[in-house]
Amino acid sequence: MADTPAAPHLRDLIATRLSRRAVLGAMAAAPLLSLHDTAAAKALRPGPAPGFTSVAATVADAVTVPEGYEARTLIAWGDALVDGLPAFDPDKLTRADQEKRFGQNNDMLALFPARYAFPWPTDQARHLMCANHEYVEPALMYPGVKSPAEFTPDHVQAMFAAMGASVVQVEKAADGTWAMVRDDGRINRRITPFTPVVFDGPAKAHPWIVAAGAVVNAAETGAPAGAIACGTLANCAGGVTPWGTYLTSEENFNGYFYNSNPNAPALKAARAEGAYELDAANFGYPAFFPTPPTAPAQYDLARNPTGPALYGWVVEIDPYDPAWAPRKRTALGRRKGECATTALSRDGRVVVYSGDDQIDEYVYKFVSRGRFNPADRAANRDLLNDGQLYVARLDEDGTGEWIALTVATANAAAREAGYPNLFRDEGDLMIRARDAARLLGATPMDRPEDVEAVTDAQWRGAGPVLIVCTKNTQQGFAHPGNPRRPDAAKPNAAQSNMPGHIVRLDEQGGDCAARRFRWDIFLLAGDPNSETGFATTQAGTRAAVATTLDGRATISGDRFACPDNICFDSSLNVWISTDGSDAVFADCNDAVIVTPLVATGARPTKRFMVGPMGAEICGPLLSPDEKAFFCAIQHPGENDPSGMPISELRWSKGQKPPSTFPDGGWPRAAVVVVTKKDGGKVGT
Repeated sequence: MADTPAAPHLRDLIATRLSRRAVLGAMAAAPLLSLHDTAAAKALRPGPAPGFTSVAATVADAVTVPEGYEARTLIAWGDALVDGLPAFDPDKLTRADQEKRFGQNNDMLALFPARYAFPWPTDQARHLMCANHEYVEPALMYPGVKSPAEFTPDHVQAMFAAMGASVVQVEKAADGTWAMVRDDGRINRRITPFTPVVFDGPAKAHPWIVAAGAVVNAAETGAPAGAIACGTLANCAGGVTPWGTYLTSEENFNGYFYNSNPNAPALKAARAEGAYELDAANFGYPAFFPTPPTAPAQYDLARNPTGPALYGWVVEIDPYDPAWAPRKRTALGRRKGECATTALSRDGRVVVYSGDDQIDEYVYKFVSRGRFNPADRAANRDLLNDGQLYVARLDEDGTGEWIALTVATANAAAREAGYPNLFRDEGDLMIRARDAARLLGATPMDRPEDVEAVTDAQWRGAGPVLIVCTKNTQQGFAHPGNPRRPDAAKPNAAQSNMPGHIVRLDEQGGDCAARRFRWDIFLLAGDPNSETGFATTQAGTRAAVATTLDGRATISGDRFACPDNICFDSSLNVWISTDGSDAVFADCNDAVIVTPLVATGARPTKRFMVGPMGAEICGPLLSPDEKAFFCAIQHPGENDPSGMPISELRWSKGQKPPSTFPDGGWPRAAVVVVTKKDGGKVGT
């Protein structure tokens, strides 16, 4: 391939090759993005660098922001979504009450204009906010419960109702402040693990889903014809679509299934199928939370052995239309999904990128067969039912390929490997997408969480995609795109990747539907100022935190670890929220870091925000005018400064949670909005 001259602001696309091995590749001398693509080139023109002063590392039980900024709580767990509810009392929480209140441990956030149009309008004061509610920590739910033995079935029903998603109206006032707007329930609402949902796409009639759906609907009556009252749970990140719907990904669903009777006839029958046993091993079920005597019956494998097949999907929710049942889009494959990021290909097809958030799992993308029609919003809601699912293979030379998951290719690979459990049809392939990805040679990644594509104002992908790999604490082989930190004291030992990293992938020709790509290491998280290359962790162990690769510095500035979710601003700065950074750097809670997408040399990193004690920061999001930054403060108080978990603090030591965020009382997960005091754009 002939060289194409690169503009100065894109020099980093060619200058930061991964290693000596990478430059041996046939594409190594070529730029990652063709500047003949005018739209893509414009989409990659950076604006001003971040202009705020970094905040110091801290373990304070507060949200810390730069001088000249202020942070406010927009909405928190237990806040009423509808008019007429009493003040929140967590000890009086019931399922019926929780179904009308903001859920627990909110994760991803999304904003939709109150009145939809395409392109999305940016001048509306009122928006619809969607939020995921990933999980519950029982020790942070009921202040009056003194031990796990006191939890009743009613308690657990309310805990399950605290998961799922929320749709809530929010509004920006003339003075720039934001507030939640209650209503009568026509727009504001909860989607919980008990909400009727519709399975659509190739796996909708899979025998596992049909059998599990019958058990669920027997326990949860009232689901309309064609729906299953299994709702959604374990919702981590997700995405939004150009036609104004919300995509929420189901992640660690395995943790809610238990087995009250290993010899139950229904379970024995399910285990007779080899693929079922592999699925259980793949996803790690059964687990034993909540405790078997109090958990809902539909999560008991003895009674509902294929219940886990109802989860692990991308769920589409229409925030504008409460009458439209959420859809589980089985054409996107089943996994522990962390995100579902959409972009449009050059010919108008819809591309959805997604990570599988587990060590040594894979990165996927779905390309629809149909094309987005900005004039027919309702028709677009079916685009995710039909298309091709791919999985990424990263090669040593810095190139890569999206491998198509098809029944024919997966079964051919299975026969070659001596794998006995062939895929019956496309639905079976989608429900067992992890198996197919392994057989077809996808590249295992270090917990691939968020996957975000750079797009223009028309949602067209510009080519660059960032893959956020949170960490890999297991010592082992470094797969392409997943480097290991060297340890001079143990030069021959396999190393881990505790701080995590971010991979940059550039689609061939700048088209997000391309089959080929190039990849590079965008950055290594860690401490660029460390003299030894090591840090003493919260647990007292040693972690390799060097941020150089083959002698090249990847970042400069503020240290951080465990990148999780990201977003881009219009100046092409990357806003990175962390999950577990405090376990690596014990003197600082989880934080938000800002760094430029486009840079030469080491990327400068600046700490914009630090969260409260024991909290993870999720769902970074900028308002359309970029005058407000939103994020989720998840599980405040889940651990103390030493790393001791709240379950041990409460149940073994009888102590209160170490956080009182956000209002000085019992800790509550919340959405925080950060604005500049002068009303300007955030980050400038």
